[in-house]
Parts: sequence; C-alpha cells; structure tokens
Amino acid sequence: MQPSLPSYPATAPGGTEQPVYDAVFEAVLDQRLAPGTRLTEGSLTELFGVSRTIVRMALLRLAHDHIVQLKPNHGASIARPTPEETRAVFEARRMVECAALPAAIARALPKQLDNLRTLVGQEDAAFHAGEVKSWIRLSGEFHRRLVALARNPVILHYTTELVTRSLLMTALYMPRGQTACASDEHLKLVDAVAAKDERRAVRLMQAHLDACEARLALDQRGDPPSDLADALRLRRRRASVAR
Repeated sequence: MQPSLPSYPATAPGGTEQPVYDAVFEAVLDQRLAPGTRLTEGSLTELFGVSRTIVRMALLRLAHDHIVQLKPNHGASIARPTPEETRAVFEARRMVECAALPAAIARALPKQLDNLRTLVGQEDAAFHAGEVKSWIRLSGEFHRRLVALARNPVILHYTTELVTRSLLMTALYMPRGQTACASDEHLKLVDAVAAKDERRAVRLMQAHLDACEARLALDQRGDPPSDLADALRLRRRRASVAR
C-alpha cells in the first residue's frame, strides 16, 4: 500500500485554483519545469479551461509558497533560487532542526521511531524505483516528522516552511540520478534519537544537511519545456469559460 503523502507546501485546501496549483507544483518536483520557465495567464487559462481569475489565484498561491516568481510587467515564472538564497535556507534549517533535537529525543515514543524507520524504507524504495516526486516528498516528510517529535508547533511551523523551500531547491537543482538526501543518513539519525545521544544526533543532522546542500548543482540551468502542455501533462484544449 502506497504511503499517504502530505501536500507540500501546507497551504489552505480547496478552491477551484487547486488543479492549476497542483499541476505546476508537481511539474517542478518532477523536474519537468526548469527554473525561469514563464507561465502566462493566457496559456494556463487555455490549458486548464478556467478563467483568468482562477489562474491568478493559483499563481498568487504559488508565489506565496516560493514556487513561482511574480514580477510587474513580466508575469510569472518558475522560481530560480540564487545560490545565496539556497545557502540561507539550509543554514536556517541547520539552526532550527538541530535545536529541536534535544526535545525530540526527550519526548519521542518507540512507536514513533518505528514509524520513522518505516518511512525511511519507503523513501529508499521510491528513490531506487525512480519515483523522484514521491522520494523528494518522503525525504521532506522524514524531517518534518522528526522535528514533530519535539511537540513544539511553532518550531514545526518554521521547519515545514524551510523544508518546503529546500524541497523545491532540490527539485530544481538536483542532478538527475543523484541523491540529495541519503536514506542511510536518515537511519543513523533515528538510531541516535533512539539511543538518546543528543551530541551525536546534532552532529549527524549538521553533517547531513551540509551534505544535502553540497549535492545540489546550484549553477545548473535547465532548458524551458518545448511545450507547456506536455510539461504539465495536460491535453491542450480551449477555455470553456469567459476570461
């Protein structure tokens, strides 16, 4: 049975803009939309058969979640995080996730640690099966669940936002066939938490996030898709509503 994956980013559900949001987000995770790819309101309106108002709502949500960039007189394009921005996000992750570990170690239950090990197994299987989207989401979910052990909703909120942004950076800049978040490193982290070894857990998390960042090819520039409909895995159709 496939795991029930969380929807990254964690934004308000519902709304008719959801199909547009989901299609763009998943195309980024699948590396079908390269950084800098333009998304025009007209093309999205035609492809999805929805109004420009709905498309704008989707683009605003995507911009809020750092998936696209909106610039006056230039429209929307897939976000192109700079190396400086990427380093800042990973630096923040190291600060927040390492700080959460002592509380996580003190409050973790054996069943929760067993669930984390199961999640790591699912992550490893997804990677080796070439299911990049599922693997990236599972990798992010591991970090979110590990921090959730601390039972601090404020820390979890910031961790979720930071992990979401770094997942997008991973999808945009991870060389194909490369692993940016090794499952064996996740298992070692679970073992350190189970052993209640705070010093080792913090050291492993620091080294793990350093390695995740180092594996990214930040100078990589993907080519825009030749056909946006193909990238979004949609059949081209005329809009059926007024624009």
